[in-house]
Order: sequence, then structure tokens, then C-alpha cells
Amino acid sequence: MKKDRVIGMFFAATMMFSACNTDDFLGIKPRGKEIASTCQHYDGLFNSLEMIYYGEISGPMFYSTVMSDEFYSTPQSLEQLNQTSGGPQAQAAYCWEAEIMRVDETCGEWNYGQNLYIYNMIINEVMNASDGTEAEKLSLQSEARVMRAYLHFCNAQFFCKPYNEETASTDLGLPIIKEANTNTESFERGTLKEFYDFILQEMEESCPNIQNATNHLFRAEKADAYAMLGNIYFFMRQYDKALTNLRLAKQYADENGASFLYNLNEQTDMWITEMPTHFSNQENMMDLCAWLNPFTYYSFFYNPATIYVKEEYYNLFSENDRRKFRFVMEGEDEYWRSTQYYVNLGPTSPELYLTLAECEAREGDEETAKALLYELRKTRMPEDEAALPATITDRNSLIRYCVEERIREQLGTGKFWLDMRRLWNDPLFQDYKENYAHPIGDEVYKLTEERLVMRIPPLVMQWNPGWQDND
Repeated sequence: MKKDRVIGMFFAATMMFSACNTDDFLGIKPRGKEIASTCQHYDGLFNSLEMIYYGEISGPMFYSTVMSDEFYSTPQSLEQLNQTSGGPQAQAAYCWEAEIMRVDETCGEWNYGQNLYIYNMIINEVMNASDGTEAEKLSLQSEARVMRAYLHFCNAQFFCKPYNEETASTDLGLPIIKEANTNTESFERGTLKEFYDFILQEMEESCPNIQNATNHLFRAEKADAYAMLGNIYFFMRQYDKALTNLRLAKQYADENGASFLYNLNEQTDMWITEMPTHFSNQENMMDLCAWLNPFTYYSFFYNPATIYVKEEYYNLFSENDRRKFRFVMEGEDEYWRSTQYYVNLGPTSPELYLTLAECEAREGDEETAKALLYELRKTRMPEDEAALPATITDRNSLIRYCVEERIREQLGTGKFWLDMRRLWNDPLFQDYKENYAHPIGDEVYKLTEERLVMRIPPLVMQWNPGWQDND
């Protein structure tokens, strides 16, 4: 932890120097004091690409892709993964082992301290900036509060149990970091309810004060903030509250032209040879908390795969679903390739359509849910094939179809891991979790409820010996 705090201080200084014009003020204030003093300075702190790479700075990779259920591996391909980008930690994650990280290893899922340091500095200081209106200062502070809260939420998806209203008061949360202070050495985990109460209060109070629109893809505007808040309620399984905020997100996104869907019927062939980069992907409403997809090292046809799409998931795609082009399967030497170099944890237009559709279905507006699904599907396949199947005859079958569509849209991104946690105790999806299994040759590893949570990295536990680790 102390090492991470020092790293956070270093990046804070580095980003401040790179993001602002420092000629006018560098060195004026006494040593030990923060040098930002104007709204322009605090605004500039947001404008660093480093701020969006959640966990990539010193962590090996994110493991949600190999912990998801969509893939299987062979002894040969898993050994290749061990020797390349994933290492033995990836195999441990694939097998849902209790111990993934070794004692001397940093963990990408935990390394978000540099971002929190900057956000806390803005939150705690910007209202005292020497210039700017109160509204301008409040907007910057609110943006930082939204981002700080969402980073806390993202971390909970790996190191806390899925939110359960009945047990949240006793389940373990994570430390709530509210100060830009590298000298703090004592942190408490607290309860999951306390943790989420903090997140929700931050988001609810701040979303109305976020700027309506921004030209920066990695800066939050109202549509992004409400989409993030809606996602938090969604993964808490509070679908009524999620719906309220997701509707606002869609409204603001439509007004600002941020609700964009590629028509894969027209663009897929071009993307076979040249995909849009992470930063040119117009379906991303906002780029944040991006993690490196480790399997893009196998993104060309001449490289063998390290994991393969399970047949039952590949068969979810209809014959002319253009999303299938991301997964190439050829005879005995099946190939898997990813079209995304980075996986964006920030809000995207496809995810907004899908999350909103499921909430509409769960809250009783089935026609609106179907309309949203159709709007997305007609950009993924020929329009005359985009209508929902006739087998969807009631609310429950529609909800299940919403989840199936989420799998089709997000296959290979690791995001299904979040849905696996969310739906673990959902009565409609008990058949799903019964089939969560990862084979290696003749051995089959089954996912258990305990392994919906990663243990705290040993390196972090060394700095916090009083913490109770996850089971």
C-alpha cells in the first residue's frame, strides 16, 4: 500500500505537469504544497490519457476474461498462455483458484490509486480555486466525485461479494478513499452497505451538476454520469432505480448525439483488416477504466489461440449476425481473435441499449424493451432478421433474451463476469450457474459462490495486516 501511495504521488505530479501550462506557477508555492490553483489547472488534471487506464500501470492484466464462462482451453493452449501474456496467474484465474497473485506481485484490479489521488485533490481543493464561477467549480468537483465513486464501484466487482440487500450490512466492503494524502497508513474495509452508500450518495449528489456535453471522449458529461449511476443500481439488482437513471442517460445521449451505433452490416468487412482503435470507437460514450485485453496478442490469423469460444456461446449467434466475425473457428486448429485492444469499462451505446432494455422488461414495459433490442439488432445483422424470436411470449423469456443479447454483444470482453455475479442468485438464471465450468483436458473446474470474489492481493495484505481477507 505504501508503495502504491508513492506511485500515486509520482503520477499525480507527472500528470499535473503534462496537463497544465506550468510556466506561470511551477515552483512558486512552498515544497509540499499542491501547485494547482485555478480552474484551468484543475480542469487540466482530467486531461491525461493515464487517467483512463484503470489497473494497467503496474498490474499484469485483468482476469475477468478468463474467469468468464464463454471460453475453454486445452492443456497445450493453456501452457502457451502461461508462457506469454497471462502467466500462471491467468491459469489460476481460469481454474477459479483461491490464490491468484503471488506475494511479490502487484494486481491490476487493485491499482487505481493514482486516479483517486487526482480526483481527491480536485474534490478537496477546486472550490477554493482563485478564479472561475461557483458553477464552474462545482461542475469540476462533481465530475471528480462521479469518477471517484465509479472507481470504487469497479474495484468492488472483483474484491467484494455481489450486492445483496439482506447481507450488505455484514458483508465486507473496501476502504473509502476520500483524501489526497500519501501519508495515511491505516485503512478500514467497513461493510458493503457503507461502501455502496458512499458511492450512491456521491453519484446522486453529483450527476445533476455534471456538464451537459464535452468534446473529450474520456471526460464525463451528463449522459455518461447517469449511465454509470444506472449501471451501479443495475449490478446491485435494484432495477427500478437503474431504470430511472438509464432513461436520463439515453435522453441526454440522444440530445448530444452520443447515442451512436455502428451498422455492422456496412462496416464489418472493412474492419476485418482495419478495426477502429480504442479511442476512435464512436460507440464508446466515454473511455474510462480501460483494461488491456490480454488476448489481443493473438489477434491475427497466423497465431494460435490460447482460449476458445465454447460451442454453446458461439451458437447463440444466428448465421448472419455480423458480430460473429470477431471469432474465427477453423477445424482442428480453431482460432480465436479479439477486435478490441482495450476493454472499456465506461458507458457505451450498445450497453446502454441492452441495460435499459432489461430494466424496461423487468419493470413491465415489454414493448419498449423489444423496441430497444430491435434498434440494436438491426445494426448487427440484416434488418429483416433483426426481429425478436416468436418464442419470446412473456416477461421472463424477454428478460432471458436480454441477457442472451448482452452475451452476444460483449462476448470476449470479460464483462460477462459481472453478469455472472449479478445473476448468481436470480431465480430466472439458476440453470446458467449450474453450467459454469472450465475444462482442461479431462479435468473440469466448477465455479463456486466463494470464487465470485477475488482474494485481496498478498502485497496489499502485507500493508494491512489487520484486514480480514475474502474467503
